[in-house]
Amino acid sequence: MQFTYVQLKQAIIDFTENDSTELTTATGSGIAPIDVIIGLAEERMYREVDFTNSQFTTTLTISANSNTTAVPQDLIYVRWVRTQNGDWVYEKDESFIREYWRAPATTSGDDPAYWAFSKTNKNYTSSNRHMNFLFAPTPSVDKTIEISYNIQPTGLSSTQANTYLGDYCGDALLYACLLESGNFMKVDQGQMQRWQQLYERAVQTLATEEQVKMRNSTLMQGELNEMQRTTKNRY
Repeated sequence: MQFTYVQLKQAIIDFTENDSTELTTATGSGIAPIDVIIGLAEERMYREVDFTNSQFTTTLTISANSNTTAVPQDLIYVRWVRTQNGDWVYEKDESFIREYWRAPATTSGDDPAYWAFSKTNKNYTSSNRHMNFLFAPTPSVDKTIEISYNIQPTGLSSTQANTYLGDYCGDALLYACLLESGNFMKVDQGQMQRWQQLYERAVQTLATEEQVKMRNSTLMQGELNEMQRTTKNRY
């Protein structure tokens, strides 16, 4: 079952039998409760299922004589890091990095071998989380780093009619929305349990499908090939 933004809103209204303005009209926050419900449902699904469509790969540059670079603002969690066309860069705790490479200004001709998160400022803003990747050894020349990480894709809205969840995971998305709408409308526990059961069944099927996709692509083509190729264990 596929849902556009408009179709999903109508389905929520139909299943809950609630077309009141309390549900569909923007409040003082500027957001209609039904849009909050959809957003919470999408967040629930992206946290509970490792979707392939939320995986993103890009490159970052470590400048010569530097061992830090800013964490992408949309990063949720890191999947893997490696030097471009080179070896994997392994995650460690920040304390390990600072013990392993005690003089950050000291450079090396070797590629970075390890990385960690490093908080650079107590502050946080919506445009700057003040978080860096910390690498070791410090490169003596510019280094391009490939990084794959998970994001939360743009959700359904009045300006986003279609999404992956709406087009390919419609049943689970609807049931997730019904659960969130039940919390909003304070529906009885029996109905919440029925929606929960429907959601769990749908999301379990989705999780299995996503595991198969990742096994066929990420594991077979990536991790196993790397295991065969490399003979050096940096741990």
